[in-house]
Amino acid sequence: MANATRLTITMPARSVTVQLPAQQRFQVISHGTQGPPGTLSPEILAQVEEARHATQQLGSMMAALTDAISYHGGMIAAQEDATP
Repeated sequence: MANATRLTITMPARSVTVQLPAQQRFQVISHGTQGPPGTLSPEILAQVEEARHATQQLGSMMAALTDAISYHGGMIAAQEDATP
């Protein structure tokens, strides 16, 4: 057992070693049929479209936040310049 958890207990009269097989690190699952090379299932294409839409929304939100920070930074700088 190359990949095993090993526990050795040493007592005055004898030594006991317990080896437990290691947990499986991965499992290969095959399900359904495979289409022509380079094609994706409709479920995967739907997930890709959802991710693309979410990315566009995130980009819009980040642009809005950047604009708001720039605006408020400019307002603060203008107020500092206007104070005598």
